Amino acid sequence: MSEELKGLMRRFPLGVAVVTTKWRDKLVGMTVNTFNSLSMSPPLALFLADRTRGNDVLQGKRVFSVNLTDDKDILNTFAVSPVETRFRKMKYELEEGVPVLTEAYAYMILRKVQVIDVGDHSIIVGEVIKTRMVRDADPLVYYDRDYRKIC
Repeated sequence: MSEELKGLMRRFPLGVAVVTTKWRDKLVGMTVNTFNSLSMSPPLALFLADRTRGNDVLQGKRVFSVNLTDDKDILNTFAVSPVETRFRKMKYELEEGVPVLTEAYAYMILRKVQVIDVGDHSIIVGEVIKTRMVRDADPLVYYDRDYRKIC
């Protein structure tokens, strides 16, 4: 059943983002295709992290950023490169103590309010404390194991 489910889900286009934070004095980040708004009052957003891939770094961290990018190389770096190398070639600035990618077309800073473990994933809910639209973009979606332009 899991291969059938994976095959079906690969045919469903998803938005993609890069979640970043600082953990044990190290910069960490991951590409996610499960980012979404949750509530406008209070302003909440969520994403899912796969705990089987070591993506449970937000369990103890209070603040994180969500970076929207239209750069496939950045998305691939945070999806497949070893965690310890992901920031080596990235340009970023620290805001609220967490890295924000300077190549992002938009970003938000969130304060973690809840983590819900379900199956092999965690649902991380954050309260949005800052948003910034940096520039216009040609957004990407993840579809059938590749990033694709929607326009």
